[in-house]
Amino acid sequence: MVTSAFDAFDEQAAAATVLAFAEDAILTRRISSQYVEPTVDAEQAAVTVRGIFSAHAANSDLRGQGRGSDISGTTRIVSEQSEFWIAKEQADDLGFRPARGDRLSFPGRPGAPTFAISAIHPTNMGDLNLLLVREDVPT
Repeated sequence: MVTSAFDAFDEQAAAATVLAFAEDAILTRRISSQYVEPTVDAEQAAVTVRGIFSAHAANSDLRGQGRGSDISGTTRIVSEQSEFWIAKEQADDLGFRPARGDRLSFPGRPGAPTFAISAIHPTNMGDLNLLLVREDVPT
């Protein structure tokens, strides 16, 4: 139900963005327990979801204790920040809300990378922004 002209414009903009930039990912529900590797939830089937993946470099500073000139600088760590944006319509069609620890894989990308959802940031428009952490490939 559209409640304003802005909502209608947002729906059109989201649809155009998904059409131009979205890719398919496989969302697999998992059960997490403390000190145990997450396992696939056998009662929930994996679903294909369409959204926009982005990854960009992120810098982090490590600051420790320093006295006077003991530490002449700071240590910087370069990492990658990965996100997956799901438009409201796609999120509503899932039938469930993704949870922290669920797996998101990208079979269409080289190496079929797999990520765990580390946080879910919903927007006030109903979109979901999933913050991702890269998972190791099982050996």
